[in-house]
Amino acid sequence: MLVFIECEAVSVEGCLRELKEKAKILENMPGSIEKAKIELSFGAFMGIRIALNIDPTKKAEKYIIAEYTSGKDVIERLQQKMQNGIKDTEIVDFTFGTYTMPVTRRKYAVGVAVVNRLKEERDFENPTIEERRAILRKALELFGWNPKALNISEIARLFNVSRDSIYNDIEQIMKERE
Repeated sequence: MLVFIECEAVSVEGCLRELKEKAKILENMPGSIEKAKIELSFGAFMGIRIALNIDPTKKAEKYIIAEYTSGKDVIERLQQKMQNGIKDTEIVDFTFGTYTMPVTRRKYAVGVAVVNRLKEERDFENPTIEERRAILRKALELFGWNPKALNISEIARLFNVSRDSIYNDIEQIMKERE
């Protein structure tokens, strides 16, 4: 799925504010960003154009991180601000640019990054009884509903429960099946 976001404003601040507002559409959109292209333009207006290719079959939180700095040491300060935003993420694309105002000679640096934060999968350490039984039900189905095909000790170890709990789960699953 392709998603296009375009922002334009007379100020850097206004353009980034508009971008952050428009990027909220990604919050409820399923999938993960596979590819991105970012373009910045400076002049009488600041413009940002972003094209995203989203794969709806993958799960991730999607973000557009946009920051700016002005004054002295703009690149170093922008880099620091961007580092804070991209922690624990997968960067799909990024860009930065600088612009000096003609009259005031004030320098701006703008950085934009498109990132995914992968959603954590649940582990086997503490699943609910329902989750554990759903997994056992699937295993039993795959082995022709033959509980003797399962290594009860190993399953109990994986789920961090007693063997009696696994035997009880299997008994309940077989009752439900009847």
